[in-house]
Order: sequence, then structure tokens, then C-alpha cells
Amino acid sequence: MLSFIVSLVSTYETHHGERPNLVYMNEMHYSYLREELPGVRDHDDVTAILGVDIALSDEALHPHVARVKFGENYILSS
Repeated sequence: MLSFIVSLVSTYETHHGERPNLVYMNEMHYSYLREELPGVRDHDDVTAILGVDIALSDEALHPHVARVKFGENYILSS
């Protein structure tokens, strides 16, 4: 899961010219990600490793990344 998310971030950055700041995933994806990071206990450490925030959503069938402008009326996603 970690390599998949890193790949999503890289692909987004290549296509959009800026790094995403959010990854959408469901609880199952997050569990798989946490299994790959056994020494990491804190959620903030997970986001620091990824370099993006995490939004958990039951509607996220597959992880995907976005560039979110907080406080704005729109979200750019991929």
C-alpha cells in the first residue's frame, strides 16, 4: 500500500506540476498501510512519512490523491 500511495503522489505531481496534499482511502486501505509501518504508532508520523494528509472515506474504493485548498470552494483531484 505504501508503494502504491507513493506512486500516486509521484504521478499526480508529474501530471499537475504540484504535489498533492491529501490521499483519500478507506479504513481497510489505512489498516494495510499501518501494517507496512509496524514501528510507526502515531497517525501524524504516518502522514509525515507520506508527505500528505489522509482522509478516510467509506466511499473510496481505491486510494486516490488530490490537491485540496482548505477554506476554498473547490477541490482539485485526480
